[in-house]
Amino acid sequence: MKMQVVSGNYFPLLGVQSALGRLLVPSDDIYHEGKAVAVLSDSYGRGHFGGDPSILNQEIQINGSAFTVVGVVRHEGLMDAAPPAVFIPVSAGRTVAPGKVDLLSDPLQRCLNIIGRLSPHVAGSQAEAQLNTLWWNWRRDVLKAREHEIADKKGWLETHLFLADGARGIPLFEDTLGGPIKILETMAFVVLLIACANVTNLLLAKAIRKHSELALRGALGASRRRIFQQVISEGLLLGLMGTTLGLFFGWLSLRLLLSIVPSTNALRQVLTMHIEWPTIALCAATGILISIIFSIAPAILSTRVDLLDALHRQSGTVIGGGGKLRSVLVAAEIALSLGLLIGTTSFSWSLYELRNTKPAGYATDRILTFRVDASALGKSGPQVRNEYKNILEGIQRQQGVYSVAYAAQGLVSGSEMGSNITLAGYAGGDGEPTPDQNWLTPGFFSTIKVPLIAGREFTEQDTATSQKVAIVDEAFVKHYFGGDVEKALRGQFGFGGGNQVKLDIQIVGVIPTIRATSLTSVPGVPFIYLPYDQSYDHEGRNYPASFYISTNTDPGLLLISTVRSLIHTIDGHLPITGLGTMEEHLNGSMFETRMISRLSVAMGGLALALAAIGLYGLLAFVVTQRTHEIGLRMALGAHRQHVSGLVAKHVSFSSFLG
Repeated sequence: MKMQVVSGNYFPLLGVQSALGRLLVPSDDIYHEGKAVAVLSDSYGRGHFGGDPSILNQEIQINGSAFTVVGVVRHEGLMDAAPPAVFIPVSAGRTVAPGKVDLLSDPLQRCLNIIGRLSPHVAGSQAEAQLNTLWWNWRRDVLKAREHEIADKKGWLETHLFLADGARGIPLFEDTLGGPIKILETMAFVVLLIACANVTNLLLAKAIRKHSELALRGALGASRRRIFQQVISEGLLLGLMGTTLGLFFGWLSLRLLLSIVPSTNALRQVLTMHIEWPTIALCAATGILISIIFSIAPAILSTRVDLLDALHRQSGTVIGGGGKLRSVLVAAEIALSLGLLIGTTSFSWSLYELRNTKPAGYATDRILTFRVDASALGKSGPQVRNEYKNILEGIQRQQGVYSVAYAAQGLVSGSEMGSNITLAGYAGGDGEPTPDQNWLTPGFFSTIKVPLIAGREFTEQDTATSQKVAIVDEAFVKHYFGGDVEKALRGQFGFGGGNQVKLDIQIVGVIPTIRATSLTSVPGVPFIYLPYDQSYDHEGRNYPASFYISTNTDPGLLLISTVRSLIHTIDGHLPITGLGTMEEHLNGSMFETRMISRLSVAMGGLALALAAIGLYGLLAFVVTQRTHEIGLRMALGAHRQHVSGLVAKHVSFSSFLG
């Protein structure tokens, strides 16, 4: 169940009305212990409670905390990701947030999106300038009060707020998939142009075949306007049929796409959204408009008929260069399809190489993984550590399990966490990279089969009260120690910048550089690995845990079921996400890449097929139009090769233009 944390004036600001009960109001921003309220989305209420009005004033559990349902709203949130199932006040967010952090009163929390309504008499640039004045003054005051907690003081004051149009919501998926989606949209538009050129050629050929019929209609009194309307109507009918089939295949493709999206991929929830009537209406209107536009040329040429000449001949040509227009259209089809094919080949090859990139340095076979977050249930640091320890020990006792370990950030999860550092004996310059970091339990590297280059792994003796230690990768050693591993093992550093930073973290090990964050990330950013037990800071903040289980055999459904039952036995309220094999996890993380690669190949293939159909149509039409000429040439002694070459020459000229 996805939760959205909003302020009490969120719904009034957007002008959203309740479907049942009431919505959140500003008074809900004052948290009353034990009286937290929530608003359900209409889709979630119907799907899980059948739209029963009795859900009002009932109690639901969110991350182990009780909330009273006060209303239902037909609103899917402002983000283009999966729509939220429930809305709760920001004031109550601390009851479900790790460490019970108060999102409103803690100025160091940076997980809120700010939305507002711009006054009609204020320009965007003016509002942005005023907001940034307030923003800078507030950041300055926070820096004075919390200076010891802010490492990058210069960067803290140099932040800037930018106003963005909120009409389209908050584009989370657009930031990650926007570029590839635009490429696919361009490909689809090119394919549409090729298809329209084919339809135009079809209508031109049909008009020529009906040359005598149109001439007879004109002789019997049909006006050119009437003939024009007839051809336009035929094109419009084809457009309506194509639009209807296109909408059906679009819906079917969406269903098929949904069936192959891995359950671990967030895109699955987005694709569950239905095709709405405004979308259908827009597609239908676009199809009709395109049909009319591409029917105009055949319609105009159909009205330019020499009645006397057409009535005296069995076949004729449309005056005005219809043949040249068909050749130009086919040439355009070939040019577009070849350009698209070249682009898709290059694009698909790069994605293919990326798709087949192996996460060098760690194992993916015979590895089971899942993610839990006991801290989200409001548990204290000792409770979280004890619960994770029970899970780890319980899994370790299962048959077929080789080793178990967990990390705060999962491998290839896309999540990044980092901080600038101060290193003993190193004077950094401008543009220093910010090393990524993760927190691991003992035996993590051996579980995922990452070899140590030098030093040691973390042990049970690396606790919250012992000497702070770290393991770094080769990229870290190369950047800070010039590749000298032995020198790196004597190095010490601390998080933050300036002379006041305590250099209390000792480097005890070096591992190869691996693709820990994403398969698309360039392995070159320094990475720091820290003991999980040293991740609990003085604020009591806790971290989730991504478990990795190395098995002696392929982890099957039996082990997955066993792990799920074990965790529910330890804590029935603890949610489990991403339970599956490491291979499934990697496939899920790469699904968007694979999907775009396959769709681009399909687009290129479809464009090439349409161009081939158009070329075949031109060839067939040329042969039909020159039947008498071909027969006469053969009667006068022309060989088949000469006739075939004559036709091929005509078509090759069109291809050459393309």
